[in-house]
Amino acid sequence: MKIRLISSLSLVMAMMMCMPQLHAAEARTLVAYYSFTGNVRTIVNQLSQQLDADVIEIEPAEEGLDYAANNYAIGSALIGGIREHPDDPSSYPAIKPVRIDLSNYDNIIVAAPLWWSQMAAPMQSFLFQYGSMMQDKNISLIVSSASSGISGVVSDAKRLIPRGRFINDNLWIRSSQTSQAATLVAQWLGGLTLDEPSSDSDMRIRVSDGTHTVVFALNETSAAQSLYDMLPLSVEVNNYGNNEKIFYPPTTITFGDDCIEGDCPAGTLALFSPWDNVVMYYGAASRYSGLYILGTAIEGAEAIGSLSGTITVEKVTATSPIKGDVNADGKVDVSDVNEVINIILKV
Repeated sequence: MKIRLISSLSLVMAMMMCMPQLHAAEARTLVAYYSFTGNVRTIVNQLSQQLDADVIEIEPAEEGLDYAANNYAIGSALIGGIREHPDDPSSYPAIKPVRIDLSNYDNIIVAAPLWWSQMAAPMQSFLFQYGSMMQDKNISLIVSSASSGISGVVSDAKRLIPRGRFINDNLWIRSSQTSQAATLVAQWLGGLTLDEPSSDSDMRIRVSDGTHTVVFALNETSAAQSLYDMLPLSVEVNNYGNNEKIFYPPTTITFGDDCIEGDCPAGTLALFSPWDNVVMYYGAASRYSGLYILGTAIEGAEAIGSLSGTITVEKVTATSPIKGDVNADGKVDVSDVNEVINIILKV
């Protein structure tokens, strides 16, 4: 069994040039982890003894920060900044550079602690930089927390790795269980299949009024699943306040203890349970009681504020491509523009 640690690039350039390159034949699984208290590092050490994988540690660029001081003042401020501006690179704390070729891997295991119901900020920084390179790779998560559920971390991962093939059997180890990591990791690996994603691992929905279209990636909560199971729908959309569009499903969305509460940046899809309505935010909103996050816009977030009249809400499947996705890669980007140009030039 061969495990290799790829250290962060804090060394001088001469040493950096001497570092060995990884090759696909050596390992097809990468474990990327961040650890603040040491719990995640302990878990990954146990994992590395049971799994043939390469391991990379994500480290903050600024050393010595005490994220837990003053009731996690620094950590909560970082998470708040990301929530407020999730698409702004400056919202993410700097991390030490890493040297990794993701094309060498089929499977990515992301291991991180939970901060204020979200993925720890340094790991979010890593995925913000590299998540787009993890398209179609099998993604599984290991999360350490005191007691809070991990659905918010899963939601962050899906936002940051929009085209990943997520495995739903994630490993959640509470801090009080860290001493049992070897057993828990073994049990998890015994039931883990990295070859194929779960059938419901990519719940995406399209909301359209015929002119404007938004695509949301749903999280793995019971509430999101309840909405997904209702589709397709044709409902009226209404403006509320100056930052949200709302609609009422024909039946009540059911939800359980796995619900995600938190601030809602623009592009968030949420359930407001007291009114039984679904909210699409085109302006940021703070958390409040009974507001549960369902997912995040991955295409057309800027169009939410323009939705009006009767809208259709439907599942996005392989047979229902996203509008404007000319090359059928699941997203609308500059490659689709290039494809159109190529088609025109051939006419």
